[in-house]
Amino acid sequence: MASLSRTGTRRWRVPGLLLQIAGALAAVGTIPLVLAAFQLAGVNRDALLEQLLRTHAVAARTAADQVDAYLSVRRSLAATLAADPRLAQATSSEAQALLADSLAGWTAAGVAGIAVHDAEGRLVVRVQTRDAGADMEALLAPGPDPSATVESHAGRVWVVVPVPLSGARGSLAVAASAAPLLHALAPEELGEEARLVLLDRSGRVLLGGDHAARALPLPLVEAALSGRLSGAGRYDVERGAELVGAWAGADEGRWVVLSTQPAAVAEAAARRMARRSALAVGLALALTALISLAAWRGLVRPLRALLAAQRQVAGLRGEPSAGSETTALRDALHALERHARDRDALDQVFLGRYQVLEILGSGGMGTVFRGWDPRLQRTVALKTIHVGKERDGEARARGSARILAEAVRAAQITHPNVVSVYDAEETGEVAYVAMEYIDGVGLDRYLEERGTIDWREAAPLARAMAQGLAAAHARGLVHRDVKPGNVLLGRDGSVKLADFGLATYVHLRVDKPGKVFGTPGFLAPEVLRGEDYDARADLFALGVVLFRAMVGRYPFRGLDFHAIVRSTVRDPSPTPGDLAETMPPELAEILSALLAKDAGQRPAPTDALAVRLDRFCRDRGLTWRLDFSKPQGDLDARKLFAPVSLPSIQIDLERAGP
Repeated sequence: MASLSRTGTRRWRVPGLLLQIAGALAAVGTIPLVLAAFQLAGVNRDALLEQLLRTHAVAARTAADQVDAYLSVRRSLAATLAADPRLAQATSSEAQALLADSLAGWTAAGVAGIAVHDAEGRLVVRVQTRDAGADMEALLAPGPDPSATVESHAGRVWVVVPVPLSGARGSLAVAASAAPLLHALAPEELGEEARLVLLDRSGRVLLGGDHAARALPLPLVEAALSGRLSGAGRYDVERGAELVGAWAGADEGRWVVLSTQPAAVAEAAARRMARRSALAVGLALALTALISLAAWRGLVRPLRALLAAQRQVAGLRGEPSAGSETTALRDALHALERHARDRDALDQVFLGRYQVLEILGSGGMGTVFRGWDPRLQRTVALKTIHVGKERDGEARARGSARILAEAVRAAQITHPNVVSVYDAEETGEVAYVAMEYIDGVGLDRYLEERGTIDWREAAPLARAMAQGLAAAHARGLVHRDVKPGNVLLGRDGSVKLADFGLATYVHLRVDKPGKVFGTPGFLAPEVLRGEDYDARADLFALGVVLFRAMVGRYPFRGLDFHAIVRSTVRDPSPTPGDLAETMPPELAEILSALLAKDAGQRPAPTDALAVRLDRFCRDRGLTWRLDFSKPQGDLDARKLFAPVSLPSIQIDLERAGP
């Protein structure tokens, strides 16, 4: 067999590979079409009609399910409202406000009116949207039928859903637009002359047809109303024509969906399919020939380039092992799969609950994604942490329990200056935390673009951060990693502290004697000396953030993290006199106290600091807002967690040598 030499020792079996590709293309591209063409030629009229019956059975069942889903949503809304004890006095201002608020919140469900009737069926109160007109008076009048009904008024179609009030005190009814039901009964995908009709148990056409039920074949209507849940059949109509029809029950059998179509449509479709199949076979044969010819010239070089790139990305060196290009490519792909283990594990986490939309960035503790919670219909931020496999089963179980406890404590913080924690999970090598998604920028990115901010901006920012920390400290939860990257500035003017409990999460996993987790430059001196991390250490980190914001540099610096650690422990803290040129004396005094080496000299407790900063801002009329008047570059929410500042790391205190 012919071959192409490479480097004198490695030989590529090019012709054999290309012949295999050409043969595979011919087999895959034409054999199924040829078989399909022969099968279509032998298909008779009865088989086509049977297939059409199955299609209409599925269409009827699908439409019935959509009807049930429509009624279920509106019954659920009405039942929840009917159970509210405030409706015991339906004429009270509180009850009427409840009805009005419910109506305003249900507009997405098409609800245009709500009525309450007493036990004797008399109207007690009715609320409706402005554009509902006089329809609601007739629609929401009490009636003998306790089930859902369909009514038409002034060219508009409504569904009225009644439910009993709790305690047999009467009933509540809602009127909603029937537009979703009309859409469910629109048989566009079934083809020409198809009809989907909604009947009640009396045989009356409720929706989907401009003809009475008697225009349908009587045996079909009788079968649909016989009580059977579903069925299908072929029925004779006038002048010897034949009709296929199927039905399915809806609303627990109170309504029935019929799907019908003339049988002649199936015969015409069979003829069109045969012609198109013959044309497709011819085109497939021609295309396969062209692709096979092009493969001789255009496939070998791209395949070699792809193989070389794959091997480079996978970190493979030297020549590929013996075998064809496809074998070498498969080996390179296997190596890439090993490199993608973290991503595969992450996908397994999110398939259970969250849909990952895009990556926002990576920080010191993991990767952040923008995700979607389909259960609660909201956008979330998903932050992941790689926890490794070094622990045995018992130790991992203990660690998971501690992690869950921290997540529960973080989730209990409900404060406008704290990013809410929704969920936490650990699976294999990856753990993730689902948090509130903030549309805005991180303070690190904001300061990188602005350089510094005036004390008039920094003071209300400090107030917001102190208030968020105070809410957490009141519950005994410390942050452990306060820094600009964990301060989120919303476009709506909000200021929120992120990653509460997350730093503790990582600390619990790496907690070992003589080691501490955090960001060099923000860790308090006592923590670097091996003492426990408490609320006063969070205040020190708050002081570092404010110093950076107003002065434009960090108070304790060095060329590497060892130098930063030594500077934090040994170098003197700024005094109020050092800060007097950039801020008022009172604010300079607060900042100097926050950066005190002695934790006992810091302005604790945190809630007292928050009160003091709040008074300082109110006395001067200071409020926080994002300032877009100065050049800031791209303030995109995608850069929310961009690691502009130093990353959080695990520090060996003995090696750091403070």
